[in-house]
Amino acid sequence: MEGTQRTAHASTQTLGLGLITATFIVVVALTFILFDAEDVGMFAVLMVLTGGATFLTWRFDTQWARAVGLVATILALAGFFLAFGVFQLFSPIEFVFGLTYVLGFFLALVAGIRALFASRKDRTGPSIRESRTTSVVLGIIGVAALVSISGYFLTRQTVPDAEAAGSTEVKMAKFEFDPETTDVAAGTTLLIKNTDPYAHDFTVEELGISEPVRPGGEVLVDLADAPPGTYTYVCTLHSDGGEGMVGTITIEG
Repeated sequence: MEGTQRTAHASTQTLGLGLITATFIVVVALTFILFDAEDVGMFAVLMVLTGGATFLTWRFDTQWARAVGLVATILALAGFFLAFGVFQLFSPIEFVFGLTYVLGFFLALVAGIRALFASRKDRTGPSIRESRTTSVVLGIIGVAALVSISGYFLTRQTVPDAEAAGSTEVKMAKFEFDPETTDVAAGTTLLIKNTDPYAHDFTVEELGISEPVRPGGEVLVDLADAPPGTYTYVCTLHSDGGEGMVGTITIEG
């Protein structure tokens, strides 16, 4: 490669792939912490794939390297569900890295296509436009992180000890309810605690209960008006068809 010259758009493609890789690195790390190593498979493959493509597009200013980068970007669609984190503004992990993934994906896709069809004569010196793109994208992520973290602390959900006294505790941990089966007396209050770095909700459809619970947050759920019976509670964000975050509560008469 001639000095710092690269084909137009190549640096932006590398930036996009790098952002995708950073997202997968965080997901892999959190998966190792929250779950068993066996659950990390797909994320680890995508991390290695996009990380390798990032290196190739940065190191080699060639058509084949840009083509590999495009293929890696398209395969990274396997993790596109991470993009839904952008709807959890005050859940810093989900929001910041969901935004990072989205920005990285579209940068890598659009710039990769443009770089692939750019000819060698389109080689440029340090591109002002690409430098600005990098600054703008990293600035957006930085501001988003600041807003998300600030909002998390300013609106943190806590329940005073006096209000929580006598409540039955249900924890959300590692994408499971603890306990999964709860027996309580009529008129009981539940203290729902989320110890995950992800947002959850506590929903009992039969009772019309749906409470969002942010990372590290806690909420009280009053069952005073609930008739005796057995009900299913779920996190609608992380359950599907009776699988995932699901539990049952029996209210005794």
